[in-house]
Amino acid sequence: METIKKYFSAWDAARVIKAVVAVGLLIGYIVTKESLYAFGAAFFGFQALLNIGCPGGACTSNVPENKEKQVMKFDKYEPNKQKSDVQ
Repeated sequence: METIKKYFSAWDAARVIKAVVAVGLLIGYIVTKESLYAFGAAFFGFQALLNIGCPGGACTSNVPENKEKQVMKFDKYEPNKQKSDVQ
């Protein structure tokens, strides 16, 4: 029982959602006997159980690593400042 608790404690939200979708599709298959529901339930069920997702890291984005670069500079607006004070 401790092994099962340890296994499920490492699940993130994506795995839980995949498992819920798999159970929903399995219920849909039981009710309607449509084979597409069975295929979807197996697909999402295996993804949830084995923690697999996008093949080859296809879901990663190309976000640059350097977050320190300042793109724009903003100055505080001061209405009482005269034109000669502004640079």
